[in-house]
Amino acid sequence: MATTKIWPVRDNLARVLDYAENHLKTANPNAYTEQELADLRAVLDYAASDEKTAQKLFITGVNCIGEIAHQQMTATKQHFGKTGGNLAYHAYQSFASDEVTPEQCHKIGVALADRIWGDRHEVLVTTHLNTRCVHNHFIVNSVSFADGKKLDGGYGLYYNNLRKQSDIICAEYGLSVISSPGKSRNKHMEAAEKRGEPTIWNVIRSDIDEAIRQSMTDKQFYWKMKQWGYSFDFNPNRKYPIIHPPGLQRVTRFHTLGESYTPDRITRRILEQGRPYIPPPSKIQTRHYRYKGSFQNMKSVSGIYIMYLIFAALLQKICMINRVPNHPQKTRYTLELREAIRCMERYSRQTRLLCRHKIQTPEQLQSFIDSRNSQRQELERERSKVYNRMKSAKTPEKLVELRTERDALSAKIKDIRTDLFIAGGVQKEHGEIRRKIAAQRELDARRLEAEKSKAHHKIKERGYSR
Repeated sequence: MATTKIWPVRDNLARVLDYAENHLKTANPNAYTEQELADLRAVLDYAASDEKTAQKLFITGVNCIGEIAHQQMTATKQHFGKTGGNLAYHAYQSFASDEVTPEQCHKIGVALADRIWGDRHEVLVTTHLNTRCVHNHFIVNSVSFADGKKLDGGYGLYYNNLRKQSDIICAEYGLSVISSPGKSRNKHMEAAEKRGEPTIWNVIRSDIDEAIRQSMTDKQFYWKMKQWGYSFDFNPNRKYPIIHPPGLQRVTRFHTLGESYTPDRITRRILEQGRPYIPPPSKIQTRHYRYKGSFQNMKSVSGIYIMYLIFAALLQKICMINRVPNHPQKTRYTLELREAIRCMERYSRQTRLLCRHKIQTPEQLQSFIDSRNSQRQELERERSKVYNRMKSAKTPEKLVELRTERDALSAKIKDIRTDLFIAGGVQKEHGEIRRKIAAQRELDARRLEAEKSKAHHKIKERGYSR
C-alpha cells in the first residue's frame, strides 16, 4: 500500500540585494538569482542525501543526470525564459513497513516518474532508507524541456496523475492499494465525536434521530426537519442527495453522516420503530423578579462584554436543555450554538477576562494587550538579570534566594501570557460570536413568524376569522 503527496517548491526568501549591486546584472535579466538557485539545489540535495539513500545507490535521473540535475533544470528554465512562479514540484511515495525491498521501491518510483512525467519533464528520483517505511522522493522540474510549458499544479496533478498511476503500478507489482482513498478529516473533530461531544455532525445526527422518533412516515420526517430549518436536495442530476443544516453555508451528503443516515435507511428505521414518540407540549413559565435600588444607578455595559454575556446565557440555556432527555425545545437553537457548548470553558475564561478588566470595546481590548505585552517584556528583562546574578552567586543561600526570585517572576510572566492568550482568542472570535447570535435571532424570528401563521390558519379553519 503506497501513500503519495505532492506540493510546489517556491522561493520563500525576499530579494534583499539591490539590482545595481547584483553581479548578475550583466547576465541574462531573466535568469534566477543565486539565492533561487540555492533553494532549488537545497531541495535536490535533501532528496539525494547520502545518509538516506545508502551512499547514492538509489538515485536515478529521468531525462537528467543526478549529479548535475539542478544545473540542467535551471538551464531549461533559462532557455524558455520561465523564471517565475514555482521552482519545482516535490512529491513522495511511501510504502508500508516491510512491504517492499529498497530495490523494488526504487524501481517502482522510477517507473512512476517515467510514466507521468517522462516525456516532458526532468525528474530526480531518490529512495530514502532512513525510516522503517522506505519511500521515494521526486523532484520534478516545473518547466517542460519539450516545449517550455509549465506543469499544471491543479487538482489533476495529484488525483488524476500521481495517486492514480501509483495505484495502477502497485497493482501491477502485486502490492496492496488503498481501497477508498479520501481527504483526511480533522483529528480534533473525530476525537470529539468519539467522546460524544456535540460537534456539528453529531448535532445533525441527533436531530435526525429525534425526527425519526416523532414520525410515522418519511413524509412526516422531512416535514419535521423542515420545521427545524433543514432543507434537502434530491435532484436526480446529483450523484448523492444532500442535506443543508440551518445557519450553515456548507451542505453535506446523507451518507457522510453514517450508514444509518442515508434516505433509504431513514425510511426503514421509521417503519421499524412502531408507534412514534409524541413530545409533550412545552410550558413556558413566567418568573417575576424584584430589583432593589434605582435603575439610574446601574452600571451600563455594552460592546464586546454584553455580547459575551448574551452568548454565555444562550450556552447555559442549551446546557440545561441537554440535561433533559428528549427536551421539546432542543431544536430551538442553531447547530453552531449547540456545538459551541463543547468549548464552554474557553468562552467562560474569555467572559471572565472581559469582566475582570472592564473591557467593552475592541480598542480597549487592544490597549489591554499592548499593556500586558509591555509588562511581560519588563518582567522578562528582570528575570534575565536574575539569571545573570545566579551565574555569579558565591554562596548556596544566595543561589536559593535568586531562584525564589526567579520563580516569582516566572509565575507572573505565566499569568500575563495566559491573559494574552485569552485576549487573543477574544480578538479572533468576537466577530464569529456576533454572527452566531445574529443567526440565532434570525432563527427565532422565522420560528415566531411560522407559529403566527400556523395559529392564523387554525383560526380560519374553525370559522373564527375576522
